[in-house]
Amino acid sequence: MKKILISLVCLLAVSAAAWLGASIYVGRSATALITKIAAKAGQDTAIRMAEVDHKQGLFTSSGQFEIRFNDVAVDAKSGKQLFALQVNYNLEHLLLPSSSMRFNWAVKPVGQSGTEFNRLFGSEIKLQGEGKLAYGGKALSTLKLPELAMKQGKELFHLSPSSGNIAWGEKTLALDWKTERISSRGEGHALDIQGLNFTGDIANRARGLGALQLSINKLSTKQATAETIGVQVASTETGGKLELKIIPKIANLTIAGQKLSDLLLEFVVKGLDIESVDTLSAISTDSNDFRNLTADEQSRASGALQNLVAKGFSVGLPQINAKMGTGSIKGDFLLEVSQPAGTTAAQFSFAQSVKANGKLEAQGRIIDNTQKRLALLLGIATETREGLRANFQFANGTFRANGKNHDVRDNLAYFDERINAALYPKK
Repeated sequence: MKKILISLVCLLAVSAAAWLGASIYVGRSATALITKIAAKAGQDTAIRMAEVDHKQGLFTSSGQFEIRFNDVAVDAKSGKQLFALQVNYNLEHLLLPSSSMRFNWAVKPVGQSGTEFNRLFGSEIKLQGEGKLAYGGKALSTLKLPELAMKQGKELFHLSPSSGNIAWGEKTLALDWKTERISSRGEGHALDIQGLNFTGDIANRARGLGALQLSINKLSTKQATAETIGVQVASTETGGKLELKIIPKIANLTIAGQKLSDLLLEFVVKGLDIESVDTLSAISTDSNDFRNLTADEQSRASGALQNLVAKGFSVGLPQINAKMGTGSIKGDFLLEVSQPAGTTAAQFSFAQSVKANGKLEAQGRIIDNTQKRLALLLGIATETREGLRANFQFANGTFRANGKNHDVRDNLAYFDERINAALYPKK
């Protein structure tokens, strides 16, 4: 019995030592990770970490650092950026059954502009949260921003207390954020947003693959009022091709005395070669949005653009819908870009590589008789039993609109010249 008791005590002691040792290891790993991130976010990136001050203890750590933006000007006297973000954090890395680490953090603006922001709002602007790191590597945190109110002369701004949650893994990011009201008023302008909610579920941060959704209960300006607004964005990859879909919706809109309802506009891009998109995205980041390209970057960007055209893609508006009174408008649009089979010459031809078609139908009393007669007289539309219809097709350099053909090949020379300059720059 005594030997069993001693064995149990030894086992518990070994387990406790292993548990405490693993907790210390997690703390040291956190230190190494922060050092690695700070080194990676250097001068050659748009955003960098600076003045990292990490203090590691056995089971807890704390520290702070600044997030600086390379596009922000630097104060000549202090040598610091006029605006930056200071992050303060505390880590508790004692292993527990539910998580390997707990943390809390706070972000506030610093620098001359940051000080001015705090003065305008009469209090320190601070975004903060607390969360944990799960054993699978997924991190979760709450988000909280206090009420912000500012009055300067005739300028007023108010943001209700807002909150949300964020979770991220090796490639993923999930976010939700909401606030009851945002209001801005001043000389000649007024904006009131009620019930704003944003959610995001990103499956691949590097490529931006995932879904985003923004919803607003009501939005009012001096010129218009809109109710039940929604914007959905989805980006997916299939077989090395990228598809992007954006769908804004408005249940009711009043503008210039006109009332519209059930507004919907679906925008879709299909078939983009994702490797070419990755190349262009990386070059854009490194070259300050293509403004400062090296010779190598220019060559790689041209190659990626050539590949996009060669493999083809399409841009379309599959749905265009709106109602006004007893009338309605609906339509669609599609533009396709592809390199004709057998083409080998390093030359882009708008007439050969681009096809497009679309239509727009107005039913009921969507326009008055004067507007209707003018549209028919100018050949913009044709009359149907339900109202008016406008349609067009473009292929092989011929533009066909409302039943009439127009040869526009001579008018495409300008577009060919501009596109070829981007696809095949002179060396």
